This record gives sequence, C-alpha cells and structure tokens, in this order.
Amino acid sequence: MKININEVTYKWNGALTKRRSTTRIILHHAAASKCTAQQIHSWHLANGWVGIGYHFFVRKDGSVYRGRPEDTVGAHAGNNNYDSIGICFEGSFDREQMNEVQRTAGAKLVQYLKDKYGISKVQKHSDVNATGCPGAHFPFKAISEGTAAGKPAESVAGGFTAVFPQLSKGSKGDKVHVLQELLLGRGYDLGTYGADGDFGGATRGAVMAFQVRNHLGADGIVGEKTWRKLLRE
Repeated sequence: MKININEVTYKWNGALTKRRSTTRIILHHAAASKCTAQQIHSWHLANGWVGIGYHFFVRKDGSVYRGRPEDTVGAHAGNNNYDSIGICFEGSFDREQMNEVQRTAGAKLVQYLKDKYGISKVQKHSDVNATGCPGAHFPFKAISEGTAAGKPAESVAGGFTAVFPQLSKGSKGDKVHVLQELLLGRGYDLGTYGADGDFGGATRGAVMAFQVRNHLGADGIVGEKTWRKLLRE
C-alpha cells in the first residue's frame, strides 16, 4: 500500500531524539475545526516544545502531512512517546463528525504503518492519558482497524473461497511458514533461518525478488496478487 505524504519543512527549536522501538500507534484530534500542520507546529513551539509533537497530520480533505520525522520520539502522549507513532486529525471530534474522505485517509495511513512496522496495537490518546482526545465522535474502530486493503482478500472459484492473508515484515505463524516454503520451493534464499515462521529481513528480500521477477510492485508485502503468483507457478 502506498501513501502520498506531503513533506513539510519545519524549523525545530532543539534536537530530536531517535525512537528505539515502534510497537503502537496513538490517535489524536487537533481540537480545532480547521488548522494546518504548520499551525500545530507553532502551537507546540509556544508550549516550549521542539516543535510539532505528532508524526502525521490528516486534514479533512484527506491529505496527509508529515510532522516529526517518523523515526524520532514524538511529543503527543505523556510517558507514552518512547515507542509510539502519533497521528493527529484536523477537527474537534468532541462536537463534530468526521467525513468519509478523512476517515478513509486515516485508515489507509494506519494500515500502512501497521504493515511497515509489523504492529497491530492502535490506541486513542484517552487510552493512555487523562484526556478527552480524540473526542466522543472520533471513528476509532473504523480507523484503527485499517482499510479493506489490509484485510484478507477473498475470491470465489469453483464454489470455494480462497483467503489471501496479507503478510509483511514482523508477521509470524503458520501462514508465514507456508509462504517461506513456497519461496524456498521456487529457489529463493531465506538465509540461515529458513522456513521458521518468522517474516524477517531475509524473507522480505526474497519476497521483493519474487515480486520484481513477476512484475509486481516490489514492496515486500504479500497480498493477493503475490499469493496468486506464488500459488500459480
């Protein structure tokens, strides 16, 4: 899954710290019906912070803006910034509803990050701090579960339903083992660990090599098209 992220140049008030791990995503609202990423940056500077505390900002028109560099510690959820990515949504969802365009963009961004980091944990700001953020009307379930593109794809043939689970780096279990056996059977190198059921760097490299060979998008993520090619060969 590809996401169009608008890059923004910020003037930071100090140094940013690299984040050592990424295990979850925390969702917020701006508590302002209309604002920009640069405005949030200025507000956070006024708080005495280094700058915008979120890693991503999703506007009502569905556009996504980068905040802090993705691999740095944010400033969005007290005592919970060390291992999390913060996403903020334009709006004040304690008193307004989110439109479909923004909701879809947010779900796609969440799924993109889940796939990229091999994580599944998504929280509201109010889950980790004493706050009403992101508001009672925030569509948490729709956004936190990601998009349909991130869920198993199904197709019906000959009366049978085939399920193609989406796998990416960090995935584990029997489905990964099946994937690895298929790759080994096609002659792809999985390194010293072989078919161990753990989707690591070697498996991702083999998947990308297979995708290149078969003229698929070489993103290292195993979705329906990659499964079909693997099973067809």
